[in-house]
Amino acid sequence: MKKSKTDGKSSRWKRTALIILCVILALVLLATVAVYWYVDRLLGKIQYVDPSEATLSTEEAVILQTEDLETMDPTEDLPLLDPITIPTEETAAPTEPAPTEPMGDIVNILLIGQDRREGEGRSRSDSTILVTFNKTTGTISLTSFMRDAYVQIPGYSNFKLNHAFQCGGMSLLNETLAVNYGVPVDGDVVVDFFQFKKLIDLLGGVEVTLTQKEADSINADSPWNLKAGRQILDGPKALKYSRIRYLDSDYRRAERQRTVLLALVDKIKGLSVIEMMPILEEVMGMVSTNMSKDQIISLAVELFPMLTSAKFEQHQIPTPGTFKGGNVQVRPGLKGWFQYDIDFEANRKLLREIFDAD
Repeated sequence: MKKSKTDGKSSRWKRTALIILCVILALVLLATVAVYWYVDRLLGKIQYVDPSEATLSTEEAVILQTEDLETMDPTEDLPLLDPITIPTEETAAPTEPAPTEPMGDIVNILLIGQDRREGEGRSRSDSTILVTFNKTTGTISLTSFMRDAYVQIPGYSNFKLNHAFQCGGMSLLNETLAVNYGVPVDGDVVVDFFQFKKLIDLLGGVEVTLTQKEADSINADSPWNLKAGRQILDGPKALKYSRIRYLDSDYRRAERQRTVLLALVDKIKGLSVIEMMPILEEVMGMVSTNMSKDQIISLAVELFPMLTSAKFEQHQIPTPGTFKGGNVQVRPGLKGWFQYDIDFEANRKLLREIFDAD
């Protein structure tokens, strides 16, 4: 029996459709492999830190603390608090443990700005900001932990929070936040001063509104001539803005750091994929983390979409009214300004509200 012309055409169309389908599947497979290769190569540039990173001996820590106090000028308008003895690890702060199990719809990523210049070893954490992604409420909270808070550093003499990172890296800083504030951390990202400036420049600067006093402070000892109002700050200017402290307070300083961080987020949100690619090539090599590649990919897929629609909130710990500030004589002849005698439970209550996913 002869096949009809209709049957022949139908057969040819089926073969053509099959070929097209195979080509499409091959292209999708190639694209998937290419994306996987590209992402894997990018993530390979990150500096992955072993959770058991080196810690300082207690003797080395005391030397660093003493050097810090010797260079610290007591704040003139604050009182000298009663002489104190360094508390023991058991008496310094609340010992209620932080949650160790996953918190459901809450993800906490700790951003650590390290007070380190190019070529130096691990230094103090100049900026400690907890980024809390609340997937239930669609909220992203930025919570600054004040560097001069007088806290329990497990295994060491109690001292300023920023010394925890220098003594034991990410893991000790996480443990310190857990012991004192009940904060669970899912992962850490560390950037130092040199890298921070480079990141800002890669994004073409950040837009910030300056007061005249802030502008004058940034201009000091520099050829710049910034004025009050909205300004585009390049890397060096943004870093200087983020570190302004003696103009007002450490609280305003932490607020400035969050301002720059939010300006970075706005800049990133406005970039296309094509514009992002060369920036990612540079940025990935600037950061250190204790998260694995798989963790980073999983969190990026899960959390990155929130950046476009999330409501941002800002907090500071210890919060105003929950601590006593003054000049503390920590050791004979050595005194400096601390956020001392903190009401840890009041701050834990605020943090529990931030972490509440209901």
